[in-house]
Amino acid sequence: MTKNYFLLALIFISQTILAQNLEIAAGAGSGAYYIFEEADDNSNISYDGAASLYLDLKYNFNNIEGLKLRLLNTSTSLKGQDYQTRSPLDGTVDTYSFLMLYERLRTDKKFNVGYNFGLGHTIQNLNRAKNIPATAVEDRFMSVNLAGVFSVRLNNSLRLNAETGLLWTDPINTFRGSYDWQTAGEDLSFLVQVGLSYPFLKDEQ
Repeated sequence: MTKNYFLLALIFISQTILAQNLEIAAGAGSGAYYIFEEADDNSNISYDGAASLYLDLKYNFNNIEGLKLRLLNTSTSLKGQDYQTRSPLDGTVDTYSFLMLYERLRTDKKFNVGYNFGLGHTIQNLNRAKNIPATAVEDRFMSVNLAGVFSVRLNNSLRLNAETGLLWTDPINTFRGSYDWQTAGEDLSFLVQVGLSYPFLKDEQ
């Protein structure tokens, strides 16, 4: 499945370059990860030190709509007990998500408000004990992203972007019931991110 995403990304990038309307962006942020698991009375686990990094490649159809390929990395520490086995945990959770997003955001004004949404593939690494790689468990699943965007033009090319949104990891397993739920995995995470965008290639027409 990962190979298919890379192939899709390659096609997306090549078509974007041919269209000469490519925008790049990068940023970082924090938030509240795995909201429902941490709030669940049956769960004895806490997530702290949430951080995120992202890198975007965006094809703009016009000055409002665009299609964005995003690489998103999230990281957080966890401490408590495993949701199913109740075994002790004192480790980290790192995810790498490859997302395809539709974005609607005006770019012809100084201040702009918009949104983006889409889905993709997430690779999750759950390390149950810090500094002990042998305890790491890898999982892969689908993710859904929905965010609001606020953008400020700093000059003719550079823009400052702020996003607040939700990342829904493993939505399919969410509906299978609590007997199949895992530590981290299927849940909602609230992300707040700030970054810069720049039109790497711009159509002259």
